[in-house]
Amino acid sequence: MAEKRGWHEPLVWSQALKGKDDQSRFETLNWNFIPWDVWEFNEDIRFGDSGMDRVPAQVIAHILFFFSEQKDLVLDPMAASAVCSDTCLALNRRCWSLDMEDRPDTRPEVEPYCWNLEGRWEDMPILFSKEKPDLIICEPPWFDKNARGDLQQSISGLPKKEYLGFLEKIFLFLKKASKKKTRFAFIGRDFRDYENCPAVKEDPDQAILIDSYYKILKKAGWKLTHIIQAPLSSDRFDAQMVEQMQRERILGTTGRYVMMLA
Repeated sequence: MAEKRGWHEPLVWSQALKGKDDQSRFETLNWNFIPWDVWEFNEDIRFGDSGMDRVPAQVIAHILFFFSEQKDLVLDPMAASAVCSDTCLALNRRCWSLDMEDRPDTRPEVEPYCWNLEGRWEDMPILFSKEKPDLIICEPPWFDKNARGDLQQSISGLPKKEYLGFLEKIFLFLKKASKKKTRFAFIGRDFRDYENCPAVKEDPDQAILIDSYYKILKKAGWKLTHIIQAPLSSDRFDAQMVEQMQRERILGTTGRYVMMLA
């Protein structure tokens, strides 16, 4: 139906699933429901824009199931592939998505907003909203060890210290702009200097591990409540890549973590 009418597929799903409870929506979407703290899924191409290593919609769906209710307001401050907004639509959550790239033709639901490097966010829409989010889901851009200091491309181009400092400002801002019952879902990974480098020779100064994110979240006033493993499929490593990694003793990563905070 989506292809025939030229409609966005998650919009069609939102209508097909109308009136169902969350578990019935999971079943209809043919999603496994995992009631423990390791969520491993293959990518669902029906949700979100294509892109390397995007988080599967099922991970977002599990966050929504355990930490929100239908019709709750979800804030996605760094929307990127828009998996969050698509999944919220299918699970009957309202989603307020922001991204630095304006895509009115392909992603009209994502509001363009570029986070100012100096933390001047007096124009931030959330400050003028009467309703605060029930849940914040944030997956920040990758950290690029080849820092360029160029915010116009992405904060991933910032040097390590500035990258973490910038995120700390955002986490603090979101804490102050939230209500007492707001939950924060941080989706992160270890950014290690492993490309073309044997594991024993990796430079720790060129890495950001998941505990670095936790430290700045804690400093910003967020309290950790859950740590959930959400590894990506290893299928993205083809046979040739695996052979090279084995030969050169390169230790890659499929790890993802969901840190839930309050």
